[in-house]
Amino acid sequence: MYSLFIALSALGVAHATTADPCVELVPGNLRRVLAQRFPDTRLPLATDSREASRRYAESKGNACLLISRADFDGDGRPDLVLLLPAKTAKDFRLVVALNGAAGFKVADLGSWTEPVTDLFVDTAPSGTYTHTEAYPFQPEPGAVERIASAHEGFYFGKIEAGADVYFLNHGQWRHVHTID
Repeated sequence: MYSLFIALSALGVAHATTADPCVELVPGNLRRVLAQRFPDTRLPLATDSREASRRYAESKGNACLLISRADFDGDGRPDLVLLLPAKTAKDFRLVVALNGAAGFKVADLGSWTEPVTDLFVDTAPSGTYTHTEAYPFQPEPGAVERIASAHEGFYFGKIEAGADVYFLNHGQWRHVHTID
């Protein structure tokens, strides 16, 4: 009887440690794809973000600043954008997972060498977006000065700082630096 109690207690503790609001947003089949494709990263956790930022986001109904869900390709299925922290360094990778009929198709949008502590992703409504007036536009891969989209996109940036908005445009991810 005592060993059954120990076994059940262990199961309860293991379940409690996996009940992170970020992890819960990622379907099991996508978790496997991400682990296989990016073995040097892990799923984001709510505790990767600063406590004050988490509290503010939670008050707005967002329990995870490092994952956002929307229909980026207009097929009626919810897609995800994730910031995947590196397992051993203060790096991260920005990925988008399009939820198709045959499973998730993952796009790697780049990696950066900095912690995810002050970063966020969030849904951007469809519409027209232009480069910030704070400084002149400088072309770089994937960057455009103006974009119009009939589908949702996402913001990627630093809390209380700059952000880019990303949209899927003719099969390519394009971004505009809209907030500075």
